[in-house]
Amino acid sequence: MDKGILFPLVQNAALLLALVFLYDVIPKKHQRQYFLLWRIIIGMLIGGIGITIMSTPWIYQPGVFFDTRSVILCISGLFFGGLPTFIAVVMTALYRISIGGAGMWIGVGVIVSSGLIGVIWRQYRKSYLANISGREIFLFAYAVHIVMLLWFVFLPNGIGMPLLEQVTLPVLTIFPIATWLLSRLLSRRFELERDEQIRLQDDFLFRSQFNAGNIGIAITGIDQKWIKVNPRLCQMLKYSEAELLRMTWTQITHPDDLESDASKFELMLQGDIDNYEMDKRFIVKDGSVVYTHMTVACKRGGNNAVQLVIAGFIDITSQTFADQEVLASREQLELVLSSSDLGVWDWDIRHDRIERNARSADILGCDVDMLNANSRQWMDAIVAEDRPKVLHSIEAHIRGETAQHKMEYRLNTLNRKVRWILDTGKVVSRDAHDNALRMCGTYTDITDAKLIEESLKLSALVYDNSSEAMSVLDEKGVIITVNAAFSVMTGYRAFEVRDQHIRLLYCDLNGRDFYTKMNNEIREKGQWQGEMWQRRKNGEEYVIWLTINTINDKEGHPYRRVALFSDITDKKQNEHLIWKQANYDTLTGLPNRRMLLEYLSSEVKNADRNRNHFALLFLDLDFFKEVNDTLGHAMGDLLLIETASRLKSCVRDADVVARLGGDEFTVVLSSMDDHKGIERVAENILRRIAEPYVLGEETAYISASIGITLYPDDSTSIEGLLKHADQAMYAAKDQGRNRFNYFTPSMQEYAKYRMRLIQDLRQAVANKEFELHYQPIVALATGEVTKAEALIRWHHAERGAVSPAEFIPVAEDTGLIVEIGNWVFEQAARQSAAWRHELGVEIQISVNKSPIQFRDEGTLLNDWLKLLQDLNITGAGVCVEITEGLLLDASMGVTEKLLAYRDAGVQVSLDDFGTGYSSLAYLKKFDIDYLKIDQSFTRHIDTDSNDQILCEAIIVMAHKLGMKVIAEGVETEAQRQVLLAAGCDYGQGYLFSRPVPAAEFTQKYLQDPPLASRVLGDIN
Repeated sequence: MDKGILFPLVQNAALLLALVFLYDVIPKKHQRQYFLLWRIIIGMLIGGIGITIMSTPWIYQPGVFFDTRSVILCISGLFFGGLPTFIAVVMTALYRISIGGAGMWIGVGVIVSSGLIGVIWRQYRKSYLANISGREIFLFAYAVHIVMLLWFVFLPNGIGMPLLEQVTLPVLTIFPIATWLLSRLLSRRFELERDEQIRLQDDFLFRSQFNAGNIGIAITGIDQKWIKVNPRLCQMLKYSEAELLRMTWTQITHPDDLESDASKFELMLQGDIDNYEMDKRFIVKDGSVVYTHMTVACKRGGNNAVQLVIAGFIDITSQTFADQEVLASREQLELVLSSSDLGVWDWDIRHDRIERNARSADILGCDVDMLNANSRQWMDAIVAEDRPKVLHSIEAHIRGETAQHKMEYRLNTLNRKVRWILDTGKVVSRDAHDNALRMCGTYTDITDAKLIEESLKLSALVYDNSSEAMSVLDEKGVIITVNAAFSVMTGYRAFEVRDQHIRLLYCDLNGRDFYTKMNNEIREKGQWQGEMWQRRKNGEEYVIWLTINTINDKEGHPYRRVALFSDITDKKQNEHLIWKQANYDTLTGLPNRRMLLEYLSSEVKNADRNRNHFALLFLDLDFFKEVNDTLGHAMGDLLLIETASRLKSCVRDADVVARLGGDEFTVVLSSMDDHKGIERVAENILRRIAEPYVLGEETAYISASIGITLYPDDSTSIEGLLKHADQAMYAAKDQGRNRFNYFTPSMQEYAKYRMRLIQDLRQAVANKEFELHYQPIVALATGEVTKAEALIRWHHAERGAVSPAEFIPVAEDTGLIVEIGNWVFEQAARQSAAWRHELGVEIQISVNKSPIQFRDEGTLLNDWLKLLQDLNITGAGVCVEITEGLLLDASMGVTEKLLAYRDAGVQVSLDDFGTGYSSLAYLKKFDIDYLKIDQSFTRHIDTDSNDQILCEAIIVMAHKLGMKVIAEGVETEAQRQVLLAAGCDYGQGYLFSRPVPAAEFTQKYLQDPPLASRVLGDIN
C-alpha cells in the first residue's frame, strides 16, 4: 500500500472524530429546544468539517484529489437526516466546484451519491439506529464507497483506471473502518438518548397514575406502616395523607379479613410468594365499610429480604352491593322456580362463572354441585351439530344484535338419552361502555312436544308426498281433504272435490252390485280392500287398488274414513303382458307349449265330465329347413306366421291351434266323435299348407306331415297323447310326407323297439361291437385298386347283423353318431397307415361323415387332424365323404372345416351328387376333390338315355372344375363300359366287390398278383 496515500487518508479520518465530540458538547436540552436551528447548525458544522477534510487531500494530479468526504456525508445522511445532510452536501459541492480541475464533476457526484445513499438507508432503518449492527454498517460503508469508486471510471484521458488501482485497496480498507467507528460512537449516543426517553416516559406514567389514577396506591414497610399513599387511596378511606401515614393498614382492616391478610403477608415476608391478591374490607374514617380488591407485591434486597411493599386498591363497594342484591334476588327466584319445571341459569360474564339450579341438573342427569363446578359441562353436552348455532345466538344477543337469546337444540344427557331443550336468555346488566356483565335465562325440556311435532310433521310429509292417493271422508262419504297424489291421479284439484261425495269418481264398469257390496262391507267391518275401476276428471277409466279404513269417535261411531288408492293399470297390463309372453308364442301369437298343456288339462276334465272325445293333431312342416337355409330366417319367420294364420282358418273358434317350437304345431279339436270330421279338418290343413307362400320376391312350397291321436281312445294322459301324436306324425313322414296318419298300437311297438335299439347301440359303442368292411374303388381305365370306402358293420349278440340303414339314423337322432364316426375315422386311418407300413401300399380310405358330426363334433376335428399328423397320413391315405346338404348349411362352419382338411392335405369327396340341391356355385366355392355319382343314376345308365346324358354331363362338369368322378352302384359290365366311354375315372359296386373285412381285402387286393390283373380277373 502506498504510504503517500495512507497518511492523508488516516489524517482525514481523524478529523471525522471531531464531529462526534462537537455533537456531544451541545446540551441535549438545547438540541430539543431549538430543534430546527440545531439541525441547520449541525448541517453547517458537517459541511465545515467536510471542507476541512477536502483541504488536506491526497492529490493524484492537479484537479484530481482524494479525501474522506464520502464518509462524513454518508454518516450525516444515516444519523442526522435530510436537512443537515443537504446543507453539508451543498457546502462541500460548492467548495469542490470552486477548486475546479479535471475531476470536478466526479467529485460533486461522489458528494451527492454519498449523502443520498445515507439518507435513503436512514429512511428504512431509522428506528433501528440505536441497535444497528456492525455487519450492517460495513455493508452500508462498502455500498457507499463502491459507488464512489465507480465514479472514477468517468475521469477523462485514461486517468480513472490508474487511479482506481492505487486507491481501491486503501479506500475499501480505511473508509469502512472509519465509517464503522463513527457509527458506533453515534449509535451509542442514540442509545443513551433512547434510554433517557424511556426513563422519562416511565417516570411520567408512574407519576400520572400515582397522583391521578383510579386505583389507590400505597407503599408500606414490612411493619405495614404507610410510607406513601396517593390521593385516590385517601379519598377511598376518607383519611388525609398525614393521618394515614401515622397508621398501619391493620388498624383499619375489617376484623373478619385480618387473619387471611396476615397469613398471606407473612408468606410473602418468608419468601414463599412475591405477590398476592384478595378481596379485602376496610373500616373508613366515618365507620362505614369499603370493599376493595387488593393486589400486593414486594421489593426484595440482596439477601432476598423484603424492603418495601407496594399495594394497589380498587374500590368494588358498589359492585359488591350489586352482587349481594343479585344473590338475594336469585335466592328469591330460586324459591319461585324450584316448584316449576324450568331450569334456571345465571351467567357472570366478566368472571365467566355460571350458576344453574337443581332442575337444570335433573335435565342433564347429574348432581347440581357437579354441574356448577364445571361451567363447560352443559355446553359440551349439546349435540355437536347444534352447538355452533347456540354459541352464535348467545354472541349475537351479547353484541346487542337481538332482543333475546332463544334457541331449540338437542342435549346428550348423562344417561345417554337425547332431549330437546328450549333455551332462552337475556342480558340483565351492562357497564357504562355497554359491555354485558350478566345474563340470565331458563331451560325448558320440550322433548315430548318435539316428538309430537315431529310425528305430526312426518304424518303431514307422508300425506303430502305419498305416491298413493289419499283422501279423508266424513262418515257419509263426503270428501274433506285430499293429498297431492290424489290430484295428480284423478285430475281433480283439491278445491274441486272438497265437500263433494266420493261417488264423483265412480265408474260404470264396476256395476251397481259392486258398490252395494263394498258399502255394506265398510258399514259392517269398517274397512274394505280390493281392485276397482275409477274415472278421472277427463273421463279416462283406469284400475286402482283401494283400501278404506274407518276412524271411530270416543263413542265408537264412525267419524272419518280414510281412502288410499294407487293406479295399477300399468301393473295389470304388465301382468297381462307377462302372462301372454309366458303362454303365447311371440312370433305367431299362438298358444305355446305351456298354454297348450293347461288347455289339454282343462279339455281332459271337460271330456271326462261330458263323456265325449277330442282329437290332438301334431303337425311338422316338410322342407321348412330348406326354406330357412336358402331364403334366410327372416323369410322362415314370415312362413311360420302365414302357416299359423292358415291353421286357424281351418278350425272352429272353439278349437285351439298352438306352436310347440320351430316348425311344429298342434291342433286340438274338441268334442269330435266323428272320424270324418277330423279327417276333413286334416285334409283342409294339408291343402292350405301346400298352397304357395309368397315371401317377398320369392315363392316357397312346403307341405305338412300330421299325426292324429284321440282322447281317451289312444291315451288318458296328456304326456301319452303328445307322444302318440308325435309317433303318428313321424309315421306320416316315413310314408312320403304331405299326409296325415292316425296313431296305431304298432307305432308304440316300433317306439319301444327303437328305444331298445338305442340302448343296445349305446352298449355297442361302449363295448366296441362294431367292425369296418372295405369296398374297393376301381380305376375304370386300368382296373387298379388304390382306393376303398370304409363301411361300418354291427354284429349284435342277440339280433345278429344289424343293417347300417337301421342303426345309423338312430345314431344320428341320439347324437351317438359323433362317437361312432370318430371311431370309424380312427380305425380307417390306422388301417391305411398299417397297409402302407406292412405292405408298402398306399390305399386311400374314404370315410363317410354325417351332417350331425359336422354340427356336434366340437374339438374332434383337431383330434382327427392330429391323428393324421401322428400317423403321417396325407390325402393319399384318407378321404372324407360329405353330402350336398352340408354345403348349404352355413351354421355348421362347413367352410372353415373344409379349409382345415385342405390345409392338412386331406381330400374331400362329395357323396350322392345329383340327388339334392346341386349348385355349381357351391362346387366352385369349396375345395372338392371327387364327385360320387349316386347309384340311382348308374343303375339304368346302360338302358336309360336320360341317365346316361346326366352322368356324362356330371363327368364333363367335374373334369372342367378339376375334380375326379366316382360312380357308385356299378353292378354290370355294360354299366362299366358306358361309364368308361363317358370318361368316368373310378367305379364302385358289386361288379367289383362287396364290402369285405380288412383281412380279406388285404389278401384279395393288396398281395401278389398285381392289383389290376386281380380286379380284372374278378370281373371276367
